[in-house]
Amino acid sequence: MLLSGETDFLNDVDLLIPSDISGLEADVLAQTWLIEEMFVCNLVKPVGKRLSRNVYDLLLSVGDYHHQIIDQPPTVSEIQLSGLKIGTKKAIENLEIINFHQYQLACSDILSLPVAAYRSYVKSIKFTEAVLEEALQVEQELIAEKPKKTSKVNLLSQWLQNTFDSQWQLLLQIPSLAIATRSTVDFESNPDEIAILIKQISEQDEHYKRKAAKRLGEIAVRNVNAIEALVDLIRNTQDDETLWVAVESLWKINPGNPAAGVRRVKLIDLGMQLRSEAVALAVALVPKGASQVGVLLQVYSTDAQTQDIAASKPLLHLPPGLKLILLSETGDILREVIARNADVYIQLKLNGERGEKFSVKVALEAASITEDFEI
Repeated sequence: MLLSGETDFLNDVDLLIPSDISGLEADVLAQTWLIEEMFVCNLVKPVGKRLSRNVYDLLLSVGDYHHQIIDQPPTVSEIQLSGLKIGTKKAIENLEIINFHQYQLACSDILSLPVAAYRSYVKSIKFTEAVLEEALQVEQELIAEKPKKTSKVNLLSQWLQNTFDSQWQLLLQIPSLAIATRSTVDFESNPDEIAILIKQISEQDEHYKRKAAKRLGEIAVRNVNAIEALVDLIRNTQDDETLWVAVESLWKINPGNPAAGVRRVKLIDLGMQLRSEAVALAVALVPKGASQVGVLLQVYSTDAQTQDIAASKPLLHLPPGLKLILLSETGDILREVIARNADVYIQLKLNGERGEKFSVKVALEAASITEDFEI
């Protein structure tokens, strides 16, 4: 119901609400015949007093009678007893009041348009929500029908206890480091050089530690002091590069030493052949403290492990674009490395807590395989 300050148009339909009832600064004219839907937000801030139910019902009844909704209007005495004022002019007979009503009606369209637009917006939102809800329901049904993942999880904690799946074969050398240190010249053991290298391992500079550890792997086969130095370095270093250089060297001079952890390799079928040699995924593990494990992941040509470098035969390169991808338990990509034109291997290193899960994906164009692991 709209209110107006044009109190001069008091009549039998537009009733006057005195300021002492409304709580407003001046009397207002209640246009009982003009009811407009309003936004709730317009009523959040109170203006004036709240009309009593009796007053409100009387105003509505006057308007309903004017629109011929009810047969009898409230009596003059009822209106006056409520504190409202009624005029003696007849709204349907007075030209000035008729013009006033037409003007007010035209102005009310300004209020009705945004309300109508809002209602159309709400309907469109509800329709969109219904469509999205139906699409979500279909998606959930498709997910429910989709075959569950059946790939076996590789439990790396069992690997550390020498329990393996038959598909994972023993890997005697980590290909990357093995390739980097092979030569056509056999290194001879030199006790004096070994002693110097062992001393260098105790130095603070990681660069010299790595160089010394790598050299020991070339000349200190079965040397007890060198083995002890490398074991100590593996257990105490905080640098991952130093750790894996020491691990490789220890595997060379003392194969099977438990301090060097475990390494296994599995052939990968991506529907391709590289000069009759398949691609392999190698996984190496090294315990780090009570709960953490270091993991080295590599993809390489199987020929890279057995190639006779002394015979000057070229090592096989990985196909450019081959990807080694580390995935979280939820399938998010954490890291990835991509083979370039002359890469013999690609690798990733990570550290994880016991019980942590991750996946490794090897992919080339549309072909891929994924292995799931739990530390």
